[in-house]
Amino acid sequence: MPLSRITSQSIQDETIIPADILDYSITSNQLSNTGVTATTFGGGTSGTVVVPVIVTDIAGRITSAANQSLSLTSFGTVDVTALASSGKVNVFSLQSNTTIFTSNLTVTGTTSIAQAKEKVTVTGTGAGGAITFDALTQAVAYYNSSSTSNFTVNVRGNSATTLNSVMNVGESLTVVVVSTQGASSFYLTGITVDGTATGVTTRWATQSPTAGGTSGIDAYTLTIIKTASATYTVLAAQTKFVP
Repeated sequence: MPLSRITSQSIQDETIIPADILDYSITSNQLSNTGVTATTFGGGTSGTVVVPVIVTDIAGRITSAANQSLSLTSFGTVDVTALASSGKVNVFSLQSNTTIFTSNLTVTGTTSIAQAKEKVTVTGTGAGGAITFDALTQAVAYYNSSSTSNFTVNVRGNSATTLNSVMNVGESLTVVVVSTQGASSFYLTGITVDGTATGVTTRWATQSPTAGGTSGIDAYTLTIIKTASATYTVLAAQTKFVP
């Protein structure tokens, strides 16, 4: 007479193994309802990844499961080491994107690139008076009309951000101011950071300029080194490009 259920008394060695259970003899009617809905868990698209969130009890049985959507663009920091055991990430597939990063990108270690482009702001007026250089929006400011007077340069992050908040101690930032020159030899006479010369020490290559070029282009390269909070050493150089 077949047994209505399996008990330890019905098996001599008191161990239930797969051979003791007939095929298809245990159905969903014999299993407790876990409350998990029958569906597909996990998956993803080009912009969103769906990951399963699974909860089990102490016996390892699934008690609940759900999908959690994660936007691939919502992560502020990408751990390169976690993406590849070699510590390298192949971004070749991203090359068609016009913009990949819209905020700061921090790379630890030596970076090897084939080519880099820098943002140049071309201004139709000539350099003169007080010039503001926003380092967060450009690397080069090019004044492509003849300078109108001697000028000073104030370097900042932008109108809402100080350079002091952008840079860490022990970092440098290089900016370039390009001045088109006419018949008058106007030149750069002063450098400030975040609107003040306090804490700014400027060292010129060879000597500080006393005049600009004429009928050509003058380029002023400023390498700003942050040595303490709101304290900088600026290594400046004037290069005259003649026709």
